[in-house]
Amino acid sequence: MLCLAGGVGSMARAGLAAGLTRFFHPAGAIFVINALGSFLIGGALGILLSGTSVLDAAQAPVGFTLFSVGLLGGFTTVSTFALQVHALWQEGRQAWAGGVALGSVLLCPVFALVGFALASFVYGGG
Repeated sequence: MLCLAGGVGSMARAGLAAGLTRFFHPAGAIFVINALGSFLIGGALGILLSGTSVLDAAQAPVGFTLFSVGLLGGFTTVSTFALQVHALWQEGRQAWAGGVALGSVLLCPVFALVGFALASFVYGGG
């Protein structure tokens, strides 16, 4: 099941990236995807730790693992991010490459924290 969830996440990433490249450089599209995935992973953890879940307590850790490690693990990607930063560098856009790299490393954890805080507030009762 975990591998299937990862495959679905990877296909979702590929589809969303294809759509986002109409508006962004591929590196920007991957940044948006990784930021969204980080937000969702943080939110899922906030829901899990709040004790509120659509699954019963015994199944919550399994559901969380399938969603976060499987689906969102396939959806987010460090390897594609690294490839896109390298492509920017090769295109002569070193400042952009550095900005995307630094922005991803600094902002994706912030998006995860925001997702966690929001879910904790909503599902934990504030």
